[in-house]
Amino acid sequence: MARNKVGMVYLVGAGPGDPELMTIKSRRLLSEADVVLFDRLLDPKMLDGIRAVKIDVGKNAGRHKLTQDGINQLLIEKAETGAVVVRLKGGDPYLFGRGGEEALALQERGIPFEVVPGVTSSIAAPELAGIPVTHRGVASSVTIVTGHEEPGKEAPLDWNAIAALGGTLVVLMGVSRLEKNVASLIKAGKSRDTPAAMVEKGGWKDQRMISGTLENIASLAQEKKIESPAILVVGDVVRLAEKLGKKRIAILRPAAQQKEAAAEALQYGFSPVMAPAIALSEKPLPIDLAERLGKVECVAFTSANGVRMALSSSDVLNSLKEKKIVAIGPKTMQALKELGLEAEVPEEYSSAGLERLLKGKCNGILFLRSAQGSRFLSDGLKAAGIYVDDIALYETVPSGDSRLDELIEMAKSVDIFAFTSSSTARFLVQRAKTLGLEKELYQAFADGTVAAIGLPTAEELSRLGVRVDVMPEKFTFEAMLAALKEKTG
Repeated sequence: MARNKVGMVYLVGAGPGDPELMTIKSRRLLSEADVVLFDRLLDPKMLDGIRAVKIDVGKNAGRHKLTQDGINQLLIEKAETGAVVVRLKGGDPYLFGRGGEEALALQERGIPFEVVPGVTSSIAAPELAGIPVTHRGVASSVTIVTGHEEPGKEAPLDWNAIAALGGTLVVLMGVSRLEKNVASLIKAGKSRDTPAAMVEKGGWKDQRMISGTLENIASLAQEKKIESPAILVVGDVVRLAEKLGKKRIAILRPAAQQKEAAAEALQYGFSPVMAPAIALSEKPLPIDLAERLGKVECVAFTSANGVRMALSSSDVLNSLKEKKIVAIGPKTMQALKELGLEAEVPEEYSSAGLERLLKGKCNGILFLRSAQGSRFLSDGLKAAGIYVDDIALYETVPSGDSRLDELIEMAKSVDIFAFTSSSTARFLVQRAKTLGLEKELYQAFADGTVAAIGLPTAEELSRLGVRVDVMPEKFTFEAMLAALKEKTG
């Protein structure tokens, strides 16, 4: 019987975690593969849409789906059926990925193979956390070792030699042995004051970093519950993260405002995590709107969303031409300007600020805004003797957005929570309760920085038991970003 034509095996590096960091060649090979053998530390999205048979051969410390010999044999068996096989490995195949062992096993059996390099986490994870592993005047060399050696290895790591080296030390796969490895470095003469950092899940959405020194990094990792995969970085380059690292900020605004808000966050040096907590449900305009407009001299808008909804009606737009229009915030003013309406903005977004603006000009004012909008502005005006009417243009409702669930699940990796309304706070906490992750979310609040755009939002957070760290003098998103930048550096 003629032997089947032997297939082809590709040993492919998938990079550190983010599917967008995969190479073009690796994506092409996945689309052409008949069989894919993949590792544990891969984002499932890397395998989306591929037609191949997918086999999970991932190994974890102490829990192996297959032994390495078993993986080697499976590669051979699949290739000998004539299949195109992709062995998809985290990072780079030949850097502590055991790709060399797989290549030798294939070669000995006469199976053709090709190695496709991948971005290694030993460089990418520190880099994404703001740590360059080499830097002029700081470190001109980098040493990469594994922190989890195979039992019974003939030539164990020489920590004395490693400690004597200059430059940067990167220790991969060393979470379970972190305390022992750090102690070995110190015993070998490395200063206890040497800067050190742990980067967890480098390249993933929930990447986070903790930093300290060799003396305390193990205790910090235990306190912050650092989990595998994580790498240890040792050396003076760790200090550069203070300038080059970006704080991760949760953007909780409605989906339509996410892109603009994220762009602003980037301009202020933050890394945005887009997670809409609320959506807007438009309400019909009341049939007596014209009559109510006739009773007032002034009309106030508290958001650009309200402007777009109310003025979609040409009748309403025309009726405002003779009114004094007030905009709470520059974005609201800009939305009105784009529709040909001039508006004034109070210097202070409070009832006192509005009263100063309206004094002698208006005896009555109509607010067009959210059904859940705070009444602290209108209540103060009523107390000052001004007639106030309110029309709800829309309701804020839970977003139902999967990105909010992702945020809650990875909350410990978020540095800043930016609340732009009372409802963003309320619905985020409600959703965390539903998912059974309320405790984890509140711990993230305690560990991170919480910002409120204004007094009503701050009051709601206080009611929810959340400490507010930052509230800008002007109640705008940009002012909040500026205040956060000043506080967090």
